[in-house]
Amino acid sequence: MGRILIAVSAACVMVLAGACALFGTAEPTAEKFSVNNIYGSHMVLQRQKPIQIVGTAGAGKSVRVTIGDHSVIAVAGKDGVWKAVLPAMEAGGPYTVTVDGSEKSEPIVFKDVLIGEVWLCSGQSNMEIPVVGGRFWCSANGRQEAAAANYPDIRIFQVSNVASPGAEQTKVRSAKGWEVCSPKTVGKFSACGFYFGRELHKDLNVPVGLIDAAWSGTRIQPWISKAGYAAGKRAEELSHIEIAEIEKKEKHLKKTARKSSAPILNWLNRFYGAYAAETDKAVDWMMPDCSPDGWEKCRVPGRFNELGVMWFRRTVDIPADWAGKTLALSLGAIDDLDETYFNGVKVGSTGILTREYWKTPRNYSIPGNLVKSGRNVIAIRVTNINGPGGISSRALHLRNGAKRLALAGEWLKRREFSAELQKIGELPSLLKFHLTSNQYPANLYNGMIHPWTVYPMRGFLWYQGCSNTGNARDYMVLHPLLIKDWRNRWNDQTMPFIFAQLAAYERHTPWKRIPDEYFKKLAPAESNYAALREVQTATLNVPLTGMGVAIDIGDHSDIHPANKQDLAYRMAQEAKRLVYGYKGVTSGPMFKSMKVENGKARIEFTNIGKGLKVKGGKLNCFAIAGKDGKFVWANAELDGNSVVVWSEKVKEPAHVRYAWAGFPVDPNLYNKEGFPAVPFRTDTPDYLLK
Repeated sequence: MGRILIAVSAACVMVLAGACALFGTAEPTAEKFSVNNIYGSHMVLQRQKPIQIVGTAGAGKSVRVTIGDHSVIAVAGKDGVWKAVLPAMEAGGPYTVTVDGSEKSEPIVFKDVLIGEVWLCSGQSNMEIPVVGGRFWCSANGRQEAAAANYPDIRIFQVSNVASPGAEQTKVRSAKGWEVCSPKTVGKFSACGFYFGRELHKDLNVPVGLIDAAWSGTRIQPWISKAGYAAGKRAEELSHIEIAEIEKKEKHLKKTARKSSAPILNWLNRFYGAYAAETDKAVDWMMPDCSPDGWEKCRVPGRFNELGVMWFRRTVDIPADWAGKTLALSLGAIDDLDETYFNGVKVGSTGILTREYWKTPRNYSIPGNLVKSGRNVIAIRVTNINGPGGISSRALHLRNGAKRLALAGEWLKRREFSAELQKIGELPSLLKFHLTSNQYPANLYNGMIHPWTVYPMRGFLWYQGCSNTGNARDYMVLHPLLIKDWRNRWNDQTMPFIFAQLAAYERHTPWKRIPDEYFKKLAPAESNYAALREVQTATLNVPLTGMGVAIDIGDHSDIHPANKQDLAYRMAQEAKRLVYGYKGVTSGPMFKSMKVENGKARIEFTNIGKGLKVKGGKLNCFAIAGKDGKFVWANAELDGNSVVVWSEKVKEPAHVRYAWAGFPVDPNLYNKEGFPAVPFRTDTPDYLLK
């Protein structure tokens, strides 16, 4: 891409102080000249908006920032924070960004910087799921997609998971920072985010920057800032009630630690006890001479997307001069629990009573009497009790003083058992929500989102909601609140917010799938998933929002459907409508009205485009009820651009529902542009009418 030359602005010197409000209570290093670590070589800066570069220096010290032909000077305030604002630029590059802040130190230089479109991709596991992963933690055709991902003008930044209680941070944690999108870098990046960015890059032909800041299993509450909760009475009430309840549990836990641990330990005993027969068969899997039968090759770090116990094993060739010496084994974080063996002897474990066990680094000492020259065997029994599990760190090594043996790479794995929560009950909630957890209000905003609020960008991509399906009423407050909050934190009300509606789903058993026939026998029923989808649809009333519907690309037995390509395409089409001037149809039919005609209900739709379309023969997933609210499956057929719904069992129709289930079977109403109809019900609850 050719370099774009822009005349130097007349107002080339800026003095900016008092920027501490941008960072909350986090303390900058006042005397040290630095640039916030959200910036780096290969980054993409947002086109058509003023460019901001922020960092720290000694109070009153000046900093010069140069991009191409633009140069400005900023002065650090009393708090040590400086902010340089440069003129908006059009798409182009590559540029070099130079930050010169001290005669005593070398300038900080960022190379290969592009100007283009920047999007923040956030949410829970369905945003976090990578292009390439494990068996149940991977996008469709992930390896082929990654192999073809040569996009030098797409840049990616993966934010590490950080929960920050209390303080809004100025820095993020990231293993790599900004990277050029390539087959080597894209594999672990958000599949939904990458495919979305690829669509934009293809259509707009400009650089695209993507920031992946998502955390599996998280509710919406930790992603909202403290200031956001204070912005509305109802939201503030929700936060106060929840915070008070969590603090009450935390206080109780501290006072009666032994007593409080009993329910947790009892639950874990049930967890293991339900599969005692399977565990008996694994009695020698940690031994060096264990049979290789039943083991399969895998890559570590790696994750497995099922509850239960998985073993990981590898042979290590120890140098002769290491024999008999005490070694340090570093495994990084293991999600969730582990028992680690060296040559058949347990050398360490991290259990369920360890605070934040799922992200606690495992550092174990190997006694010298276990260490021999040549072949040695490391075996790790990993227990996953919530969400995806596995060994997630790349910092795996065996150390003898300053000498190291890297352990990342090819291992063997073998499943001891897969667990069904129906047998043992849910994990006690006391473990999930505490003051420092990733579920506590504002903790993820503080650690993963707030550092980016000084970085102008185009908008937000959001895929979250599964962890809030128990309370759609509260989500009706929290979802619009998140949108308002983030726009306020960026001080930009024009930022579009595009979210995914929850995909069809019944129960997370991908390793032992539910038979398809099971769903054909189900009668219409209430559904927490359907209720949350309804709230997501209602959120479209917030200006500059768009929704990607995924009701037709879900998986009844996997909460992480692999088809992220179609969903990302739909979300990208909404972005084109909201931001990039596209005038065509970018989403599916939505319920408009219902009227009763001769014992049948006629449903009218908006967003029909060139007309309604049924994929397959018979129109599915409609249910009908009279005033008694007892729904039955209904007949349905197209009549022009409306749908007529009826049943011989309901003589006087009062309500109609479409695709109203956790996993509706084959919802097949579309518009001719190929976008699926949005699930709906006509018996709308009061909290959606206010």
